[in-house]
Amino acid sequence: MHQLSAHTVRLLSSAQVVASVLNVVKELTENALDADATAIDVKLENFGLERIEVRDNGIGIRAEDAPVMGVRHFTSKISSHEDLETLQTYGFRGEALGSICAVAEVTVTTKTKDDDVSVQYSLDSSGNIVSQKPSHLGQGTTVSVQRLFRNLPVRRQLYSSSKKCREELRRIQEVLTAFAIVKPELRILIFGRFNSFSSNHSVHSRP
Repeated sequence: MHQLSAHTVRLLSSAQVVASVLNVVKELTENALDADATAIDVKLENFGLERIEVRDNGIGIRAEDAPVMGVRHFTSKISSHEDLETLQTYGFRGEALGSICAVAEVTVTTKTKDDDVSVQYSLDSSGNIVSQKPSHLGQGTTVSVQRLFRNLPVRRQLYSSSKKCREELRRIQEVLTAFAIVKPELRILIFGRFNSFSSNHSVHSRP
């Protein structure tokens, strides 16, 4: 991974703001797709306000890239504005994790095919690693987002009604279903006190 130049950042108007649970789920799902994942599990606690977890079986994050994976404007997708002409990925600006870190507590557990074990990294509000430890998870990446909008009570207050929470869940399901439609080989599951669905659009109740 490398840092985009200030000139490229200005051209991209790169200043992403996380404003909803849907934003978090969509950004992390797109990162998983960019990592060539064929299976993605999304878990929500309290409609995502207490915890959002997105786990994939993709290529994982290399140890040498881990220190900057949550720092804004670091990306492996492009080097300059001109690269947008041939862009074939979602998260090209290097802002998703950094923006989420600014409004929540984030841990990233990841393993590549060449790693002996996975490593869990805890990130601070600027996306820097503050601690790390071995983990038991297999290849891929799991991002856990806890206490979303902990430092933005007004934004968190928007989810005070059950109606708003249900609407947000419906929007999340619609976005994940759209990903499943365009990628028929992809399996997506969403867990919580809700329904579970996969890329064949079968819907069934979970206890």
